[in-house]
Amino acid sequence: MNSMLELPICASCKRVIMPNDESVKFNCPNCGRTLLWRCQSCREFARSYTCKSCNFSGP
Repeated sequence: MNSMLELPICASCKRVIMPNDESVKFNCPNCGRTLLWRCQSCREFARSYTCKSCNFSGP
């Protein structure tokens, strides 16, 4: 059996978010279809992100 854990990726900087990172996850505020993850650094510096489903961009 070959099972691999798929870690979330930050919607802003595209880096892998590790389990103990202080990140947030939320549904896209525009369409609600896509689950977005943001790392602590991108949240603190208000880096933009884009939803893959509806192209909504936020801070």
